[in-house]
Amino acid sequence: MRSVLVVGGTGPSGYAIVERLIARGDQVTIFHTGRHELEFSAPIEHLHGDPNELADLQRLLAGRQFDLAISTSGRIRHVIETLRGRIGRLVAVSGLPYYRRSRQVASGASGASAIHERSFLPPGEMGIPMPIRETDERVTDPADRYGYLVGRSEDSVMQAHARGDFEASIVRYTMVYGPHTYIPFEWFLVRRILDGRRAIALEGGGLMIPQRGYAGNLAQAVLLCGEHPAASGQAYNVGDEQSLSVLDLTILVARTLDHDWEIVEVPMALSPCRNPFAIRQNTLFDMSKIRYELGYRDALPVEEATRQFVLWLRDHPITRGSPEELALGARVFDYAAEDRVIAACQNFYSTVQQSLQPGSV
Repeated sequence: MRSVLVVGGTGPSGYAIVERLIARGDQVTIFHTGRHELEFSAPIEHLHGDPNELADLQRLLAGRQFDLAISTSGRIRHVIETLRGRIGRLVAVSGLPYYRRSRQVASGASGASAIHERSFLPPGEMGIPMPIRETDERVTDPADRYGYLVGRSEDSVMQAHARGDFEASIVRYTMVYGPHTYIPFEWFLVRRILDGRRAIALEGGGLMIPQRGYAGNLAQAVLLCGEHPAASGQAYNVGDEQSLSVLDLTILVARTLDHDWEIVEVPMALSPCRNPFAIRQNTLFDMSKIRYELGYRDALPVEEATRQFVLWLRDHPITRGSPEELALGARVFDYAAEDRVIAACQNFYSTVQQSLQPGSV
């Protein structure tokens, strides 16, 4: 029986990780704030403190030793300082912001697309590799503060590994979905269906392909990194092995809830509600490394995982106006604005169709 510490443990992947550890017979302790208590399939030890605070970590973990620690939240440098020399391996969760981004596009005052004044690309460079590999360029510009700090956190993990404080692996998450998720992106679609919407505006016809990761699949990857010898000292991209386009996702959610709606293509610059899946940068991960080195395969295929989560959201609807819903954005459920844009686009498409008829002027 291994002793395992999970820093976090009550978010979507944290819950899935803990459940899998329980099923393996491990002795599990979770360190979390206590604000989001969940019921697990077996009793586990809960330590309540702020994982961002070094004093809390040191006070509650004083003298404790673990075979494995998994950090899904908190300030990683404080976790390292606290657990140095007292764990066998650390698996630290990182994410997509580690990677250098392409130029950021936004809507200007006129509604037309415009390039932000700051680009995260060096002068004279355009584009980034697709799909994103673990060896691709990281954020080095402190102006991209979050991505820069993610990179610094990863550095601290690998420096501790190099010093011999413990063995370490890094897992880079993408867009997470599944029960108990903090930002329920799929709610953008599910709520519209529950509200009886008969049409939806889809930016760019829904051709974008966002990388998503089902919580159970991410947990599978984390546990592989926690036990596979080849994972020591390595960083891995993780997410679903297959990705749905925004259009596919929109259709799949509707079918799951036995709903019919008209999908109306709108230009990205006229996005009425800021669909969170209409990603304006490449997010697709190359997952060859974790598949071939660790033998990773999805625990649940993307279509079935999506269906299960959609049904879970139907049965556990997000409270209207709650922080979880507001995390999607202030305008995502502005149906009046969506209807105006849909009507304008439909009128435009009708006019264009008429102009294509023989004899039209």
